[in-house]
Amino acid sequence: MDRRTIIRRLICLAAALFLCLPACIARAGEVKTQWSYQFEIRDDGTVKILTYRGTDTHLKIPDTLDGCPVTAIGDGAFQIRQKLTSVTVPEGVVSIGAKAFSSCDGIKQLILPSTLKTIGNRAFSNCKGLRSVELPAGLESMGENPFALCDNLKKVTFTGENETYEVRSGAIINKRENRLVSWLHLVDRNGRYKVPWDIKTIGSSAFVECKELKTVTLPDGLESIEESAFNRCTELAEVKLPDTLTVLQNRAFANCESLTLVRIPDNLTYISGNPFMGCINLLSLSISDTHPTLEMREGVLFDKMEQVLLCYPCAKRKKEYTVPDGTLSIGVSAFENCKDLVHVTLPDSVRFIGDFAFSNCYALEEADIPDSVTFMGIWAFESCINLKRFTVPSGITELSLSLFSRDNQLEEVVLPEGLTVIGDNVFTDCKSLKAIELPESLTSIGAAAFSGCDWLEEVRIPDAVTSVGINTFYNCAVLKTVILPQGLTGIPQGMFQHCASLEKITLPAETGMIGSHAFKGCVMLEGIEFPGRVRAIGEQAFSGCEKLTSIILPDSMKAIASKAFYGCSSLQDIVIPASVEKIGGLVFKGCYLEMNAWVEEGSYADKYCKANFINRLRPDGSKPEDEDD
Repeated sequence: MDRRTIIRRLICLAAALFLCLPACIARAGEVKTQWSYQFEIRDDGTVKILTYRGTDTHLKIPDTLDGCPVTAIGDGAFQIRQKLTSVTVPEGVVSIGAKAFSSCDGIKQLILPSTLKTIGNRAFSNCKGLRSVELPAGLESMGENPFALCDNLKKVTFTGENETYEVRSGAIINKRENRLVSWLHLVDRNGRYKVPWDIKTIGSSAFVECKELKTVTLPDGLESIEESAFNRCTELAEVKLPDTLTVLQNRAFANCESLTLVRIPDNLTYISGNPFMGCINLLSLSISDTHPTLEMREGVLFDKMEQVLLCYPCAKRKKEYTVPDGTLSIGVSAFENCKDLVHVTLPDSVRFIGDFAFSNCYALEEADIPDSVTFMGIWAFESCINLKRFTVPSGITELSLSLFSRDNQLEEVVLPEGLTVIGDNVFTDCKSLKAIELPESLTSIGAAAFSGCDWLEEVRIPDAVTSVGINTFYNCAVLKTVILPQGLTGIPQGMFQHCASLEKITLPAETGMIGSHAFKGCVMLEGIEFPGRVRAIGEQAFSGCEKLTSIILPDSMKAIASKAFYGCSSLQDIVIPASVEKIGGLVFKGCYLEMNAWVEEGSYADKYCKANFINRLRPDGSKPEDEDD
């Protein structure tokens, strides 16, 4: 066999092997981009679409991306794409994630594949253009009302007999669980609707914001009403809870502004959170004296077995309220949206304050919280816009997410020694907070913890703090003085962005990284000294620092990201060491026209500055020999 024959056969063999390879060659977990899609390669070699950035009106989602078959639409992937008028999901897709097409108002036509098995929570919520939908016969699972807020959706059908779901009496029903999943806005001329006789559970958000609903008849045999089932049914004035009801979840009838009276049946023994939050005309709840677990005390609903205050009716007009002694917990959303309450006092027996407990209590000026309290949940005092002072109980070790967010009048907060964590957004937009003393026990400050504190003038962060989140002091417009802890190893993204009064700051000796946008818009910052460990400066880190006149970067510096000093119009001199290996684009755009870069001959910075027509000086002050090249 001659040499050419051997070569030809080897080529044919290689071609055959290549044809046998799968079309998709990518690593599991890899995130890629093609056309207007960002997608993830899954363990089985298929694709999950993560985001869509296109502007199509009539969208046909591709069945393959980068040679890999599309099998899943991720959570929120097409959310708020309001230009979409029609969407075709390709064959092969088996799952559509939570809120995948939420708030796509313009969608009038939706074509789903026969392969679809799962639709996530509120996948098509607020698609007000939808009038009809055909679901595949093989659909196996639907999460929380996929068609919530689809006000004009009146017709839902299946392509064939479905083993799990059916459309009956104007609703999508899980016939295996006798669960009403989604109501289709079908009422009689008087706004009445009768739930089918065999329904055991009304699912989460099943009737949410069905504003045409005035009266609902619930069947004997109904056992559970889930979270937000009738939330914001503002015209709902009449509802009778059946004696068979045993479970009523948080916000089940929240913001039903026309409700005035509800009778609680004796079998209803499990209430989570506040089912009647925001019911501004609900003056009273009717409960028998023999109810096994619940009772009314001065018009307030309690779980007498667990000693939990469950619901302080929003319609109560009292300005002051003292929680009864013996109460152990303030439940989730217990006082939320109570807009007349000015002063609340908790007894020493209280240990726990639930999520959203006093959220949106606009009139609340004083909250007497005892030291017995060891936990306060997320958003517990959010938007208490008249709350001026607050003493955090001594037993609290962590301030939860958005605890005091948007408390516009909050001027003074006393934090206890022993507090270790300030969570994300805890004091966001507390616009009257001028000063705060952080305890020495503090170790962590969350993202945007003090963002938007317009009048915060100075802060000393204790040395025990080793973790600080992004945007910590974002837009603190009058912040002048900050003392940073010595153990901090980096300045996070946006930490002091738009702190327009910050004039000077000393970075800790261990600082290794200046994050993107860290000092962006600090227009009064006159100088900053970089410690000897800083390795990198992030994108736009000092963009718009108009008063910076000179910068000396340390020999540890390796990388300067794009636009790092963009718009530093007074920057006249910058020393860039030979250690720098990477400089991004437009780093010095908008700087002083005759700015000098002090660079070593032959260094990366030397070459960069020459290529970008930036004046160069050697460390000894001389001009480069190649200046005229």
